[in-house]
Amino acid sequence: MDSTAKDSGLDGDGGVVAGAAVQVDPPQWVQLAAVAAPLSSPHLININQATLYRFDKDTAEPSVSNCNDACAVKWPPVTIQEGGKVYLAGVDPENVGSVRRADGQVQITVGGWPVYRFAKDTKPGDLKGQGIDNTWFAVGPTGEKVTQ
Repeated sequence: MDSTAKDSGLDGDGGVVAGAAVQVDPPQWVQLAAVAAPLSSPHLININQATLYRFDKDTAEPSVSNCNDACAVKWPPVTIQEGGKVYLAGVDPENVGSVRRADGQVQITVGGWPVYRFAKDTKPGDLKGQGIDNTWFAVGPTGEKVTQ
């Protein structure tokens, strides 16, 4: 949907968890918003203002998530219930999709790249995952890798 959750009359977080909390059940809806600060280019956050990341060892064509098991505990995938809605601010709906993970869950993609949170990002705006192992980077509105 090319509008925010609030614009659509929703409040709360749709069931999206933050920080190291385990996303037991996929949320009913997810919001992706592009923000400029503090990086040099726009990057995405979720409804809880958690930075969203992409993993260089994934692929975008075709969309494949290669972060499973212990990796997915440290880097929780941004998942959604099948048929759930994705609300957008500053993101073209044409760039947003999904991929079925090895565990069967539906993961949001941007520009084909599967999207994740970082468990050690505990406060809104944290970027503690940026550049880890030179493979994890904030994801931009078209799926691009955002570097400093």
